[in-house]
Amino acid sequence: MRVSRHALVDADSQRLIAARLFHSSPASAALIVTCDDASGYRGYCRRYMADRRNDASKPGDISMPLQMILVAVGTSGDVLPFVAIGIVAKARGHRVAMVASGAHRASIEAGGIELIESIDAEADAIALGHPNFWRPTRGLRRISERIIVPSLRPQVAAIESLHEKGNTVVVGSTLALGARIACEKFGVPFVSVHLAPAAFRSLEATPHVANIRHFPHLPRSIKRLLYWYFDRFIVDPALGRGLNHVRVELGLPPIVRPLHQWLHSPARVIGLFPPWFASPASDWPKQVKLTGFPLYDGPRARSVPPDLLRFLAEGEPPVVFTAGTGMRHAGSFFRAAVDACIRLGLRGVLISSSVGEIAVHTRPTVRAFDYAPFNMLLPHARAIVHHGGIGTSAQAMRAGIAQVVIPLAYDQADNAARLERLGVAAVVHVREPSGTRLAQVLQKLLGRPDLHEKLVTVARRFHDDNKALVETCRLIEQTVRVRNDSRASGESGVSASKEFDVDRN
Repeated sequence: MRVSRHALVDADSQRLIAARLFHSSPASAALIVTCDDASGYRGYCRRYMADRRNDASKPGDISMPLQMILVAVGTSGDVLPFVAIGIVAKARGHRVAMVASGAHRASIEAGGIELIESIDAEADAIALGHPNFWRPTRGLRRISERIIVPSLRPQVAAIESLHEKGNTVVVGSTLALGARIACEKFGVPFVSVHLAPAAFRSLEATPHVANIRHFPHLPRSIKRLLYWYFDRFIVDPALGRGLNHVRVELGLPPIVRPLHQWLHSPARVIGLFPPWFASPASDWPKQVKLTGFPLYDGPRARSVPPDLLRFLAEGEPPVVFTAGTGMRHAGSFFRAAVDACIRLGLRGVLISSSVGEIAVHTRPTVRAFDYAPFNMLLPHARAIVHHGGIGTSAQAMRAGIAQVVIPLAYDQADNAARLERLGVAAVVHVREPSGTRLAQVLQKLLGRPDLHEKLVTVARRFHDDNKALVETCRLIEQTVRVRNDSRASGESGVSASKEFDVDRN
């Protein structure tokens, strides 16, 4: 299979991206699939950009709309906040395209955003479907080899073809490393957006990790050594090699420790969480700004299953149990959930995309549903049991309900520790607790005399749900203005090569 030196994407991917991008008629689709060279691919993408510019005269559009390219890697919980950013950006007059897995096509297109696939839905499902995905170390290896590295070249190719000089900004998630490379190569402004504070390594305010329970409390020298060990023997072999292959193909120097500091944009880094949840430490990057939780439930946010509405109206507020959007192996979790509800005499709601597999374990007082918008469900719940995803954590805090968190990997342990410090959650440090254990933790948490006061105090911190997204878009716009103003005034500022010159040795 021939690979273009310039587009850095194979011929099949060129056809796939072009076809997905233009939603072509049969006639034009037939023309697109004959394109097997980089110049043809770029030509189709530029024709797409010309069409988008012709649409920029709608009422309410700003005089100089940006071409905003959103690049997101991960599960639905990682992608939906970027859909929310895109919706707000479009309302502000910008043209928006998103580079992401085809698994999220429905959610992205429901927001009126064009999707360019970086990996197809089948490959995404295979990667997420393995139980190792939710192991702290093996999970990073799997997501690197199956999702991050295969997405690098399509991300670079899409950005190369879609960006307009002086009028484009790329907004990337924590693991959108192909976007980071492309912006370094083509001199495009890049904004890093991190959903959770665990993305920021710190010796001062060290985030919790799932496999070293007391990591934040270790001496600084030990923490520094463990960060280095993790990068040298886990990250660099699994991720660094593939990343540097792409960099070398583009004429860029290799780097080491990509998850240490390199993943943060030198121009602007945005944390989608508020300072009261995680205040920036002195050793965080200086270009960090915090805006707040996005609180976006997706395109089906106003659709509550009628059966769930009836169940909620039939009795006391239930305890909600969810394993998260990416979890495919949660059978034992839901069996323990049913057992805990029976032991405590509580009603329960189980939320899982594999509802057919868990429905056999339910009871009349414990029901299973494949989907429920948390912004509408959680205000009617008594508590929620989950694995510590940042989106679920934020929705539960806003709803003012208690949380039991069972962290497995990634940012979950750090989110859980922060919830516990706020007094709104209890943390279970066992990957698969029994129903008896869950019942004990729930009973103790719900019986705490100070719980109600803590829940109310935190819930009152949530005001305008849209404010964080508007401020995020404003900071993205500001990044482009500062870059353009600097160039227009003749100031050299920070050159594209020097701006990205970090972690190369």
